[in-house]
Amino acid sequence: MTVRGGSVFVGWVAVMAALVVAARLAPSAMWASIFDNLQWTFAFGGSAWLAWRGLAGARVIDRPLRIGLFAGALMIFAGQLVWMVQVASGWNPFPAPADAVFLLAPVAWAAGWLAALVRGLPRERLLPSLLDIGGAMSALMAAVLTLYFPSGADLAFGSLIVLALYPVLFLLAAGLAVLVVPALQLRPDRFHLLVLVGTTTYGLSWMHWNLLALEDALVPGSLFNAAFTLSAVLFGLGACRFRIEADLRGDECWRERTMAYLPLAAMALALLSLVLLFLRSGDDAGVAQRVIFACCLLALTLTTVRQTLVVGVLERLRNAENAILRNEAQMYRLANFDTLTELPNRRLFEDRLEHSLREAALSGGQVAVLLIDLDHFKQVNDTFGHRFGDRLLRETAMRLQSCLRSDATLARMGGDEFMVMVERMHSRTDVAALAQALLDRVDCPWADAAMAQQIVGASIGISLYPDDAANAVELIRNADSALNEAKSAGRGTYRFYIEAYTEVTRRKLELRNRLRLARPDLEFHVDYQPQYDALRNLVGLEALLRWTVDGAPVPPDEFIPIAEESGLIVAIGEWVLETTCRQILAWRAQGRWVPPVSVNVSARQLIEAEIAQRYVQIVHAAGVAAADLVLEVTETQLLEDRMLPSVEALSRAGFKLSMDDFGTGQSSLVKLKLLPITELKIDKAFVRDIATDAGDREICATIHALAITLGLEVVAEGVETEDQFELLVGMGCQRFQGWLFAPAMLPSAVSLPSEAAQLTAGSATAPAR
Repeated sequence: MTVRGGSVFVGWVAVMAALVVAARLAPSAMWASIFDNLQWTFAFGGSAWLAWRGLAGARVIDRPLRIGLFAGALMIFAGQLVWMVQVASGWNPFPAPADAVFLLAPVAWAAGWLAALVRGLPRERLLPSLLDIGGAMSALMAAVLTLYFPSGADLAFGSLIVLALYPVLFLLAAGLAVLVVPALQLRPDRFHLLVLVGTTTYGLSWMHWNLLALEDALVPGSLFNAAFTLSAVLFGLGACRFRIEADLRGDECWRERTMAYLPLAAMALALLSLVLLFLRSGDDAGVAQRVIFACCLLALTLTTVRQTLVVGVLERLRNAENAILRNEAQMYRLANFDTLTELPNRRLFEDRLEHSLREAALSGGQVAVLLIDLDHFKQVNDTFGHRFGDRLLRETAMRLQSCLRSDATLARMGGDEFMVMVERMHSRTDVAALAQALLDRVDCPWADAAMAQQIVGASIGISLYPDDAANAVELIRNADSALNEAKSAGRGTYRFYIEAYTEVTRRKLELRNRLRLARPDLEFHVDYQPQYDALRNLVGLEALLRWTVDGAPVPPDEFIPIAEESGLIVAIGEWVLETTCRQILAWRAQGRWVPPVSVNVSARQLIEAEIAQRYVQIVHAAGVAAADLVLEVTETQLLEDRMLPSVEALSRAGFKLSMDDFGTGQSSLVKLKLLPITELKIDKAFVRDIATDAGDREICATIHALAITLGLEVVAEGVETEDQFELLVGMGCQRFQGWLFAPAMLPSAVSLPSEAAQLTAGSATAPAR
């Protein structure tokens, strides 16, 4: 309130105080009545003005309640004006028109409080709260009417209704003002208290006024008449400043308890009113008795409906609790068990492993972890479908479980990997026996007729606590390292963890990171290894990628697989092709004759659908013909159906194709006949022992005979001794590559004849490829 507004308020209160004194000191009842009506008019008008000021500055959240407070104060002021007209005219019956206007005030206030409840309560709490408040108000009205109605009074029906409405409506508005605090969890302040006290004082004042009027005991100028003025001052001051503020930091327990016990309090008050009503049943109450009984019945009905809702809510809560328990059990199973095999999953397995390791640390026992991976499961899954693969995994789980003791835990870690934890293992021999039993059980014929035709083995990696690791993470990691070693050893076997496996893994990880950051022009280079014919004439070159890290060379068999796994081989392969093309041009610019140059192509490159188009762009941009290059693809890659479109596209583009490492795969002669290749390269594994192993000699002779039948040339790799060379020449082999002739060397070290010398020697020495 501003300074000016405060001055007006003080002046207003002073005028009313003067009128109260004047009424008390009036020389006659007429003048006392005049002063009483003047003080009421000033009081009710000022109260309405204060409520209007509160409405004018109200927030959006406060506006519905402020409208109700202002409307009620305005009705009281209007009723006072009607009352003054009645007094001036000498017509003052009971009930009178002024009573109808006065009774609209508590209706407007109650509507304002209900609007605040509807606006502030969430939908699920609105109906229960309204039932609680309605029952409490009905019980309160019954109690008030029971105590308020004069005993034995002979009242007309209209007088009785008006007499009842004054306490009922005013106390209803006051009760709503009280109950809105716990219902909306408000923070009550002094202005809320002023509104409440003002409303209650209004109701009590009119109750007593009506009783005095019925008994013809009204005294103009009495101190009681000032109660209306006091009510107006209190209400107006509260309505001007009251705001709805939620109590976010207060204790909510008392509010919740209040609303919880409100139906019980309403029932108790209604029953007490009925008891008092029946005790007074001999009195001739008439309509009043029926009104009180109706209020009690309404209170009991509303509380009964409320309790029925509570029972329904409790039943729903019980059902929800049961559903939650079922869902918790289901969620626990989904979170900790594999849905396909119903085995523990990785999460539960790791929890159990941690627990077992803690017990083993206390007891000094051993714990074994076996990581099992099915061999070639992806191929089976891709060939026969995922449903077949799922049946395979379920039967594998049952087979593995049948081999385990009761103190062992079998889990599915994901995909086709299973893990076994065995407590209290006595020795590595026991663990090895268990691993072999698991492998044998997986290798048995399958129950499914289609599966029985397949060979599905497994590989196992083993890690032991405390020998190999001190915690669960290291145990599982070491078992994985051992599993990789078992796969490298040919699969279908088991391996125990040793520290060297971890070093190999760390080495691969380090190389992968270095490879991602490698700068080709600084760290990569291409060496060239010559190829010769039986007369030791140069007939070809093979481009071989080399990588140097911190001045030390990295073996190709270490970084090439890493580049293929990471996908970096695509960019690296294109760089090798571009470098080779530039070198061919550089040699030719020196006047040198350059034989066909072989470049290796990986499986990861052949997956790319645009490889042929990209390679053609590279050679054309460099000014080299596709026929100047031979693309070497391993036997395994060429035999994969998904590689054939790329291979055929490269052949149509003019590139010659060579099958590298022939003899190490599982060639189909029909497919070999249809492949667009021009040569076979015998793998050095067969050439190495050809001088001492008759079997290798037979293999090399068979490959050469097959190549002649198919019209292909044969290149023998890894020729290192004269004995090997002579045996291969005797078989009819045309070309040779190996340390016997020359190692892979830098471009500057490669000895190429001049174009003129090559023309003089004749083209017969350089067979077409």
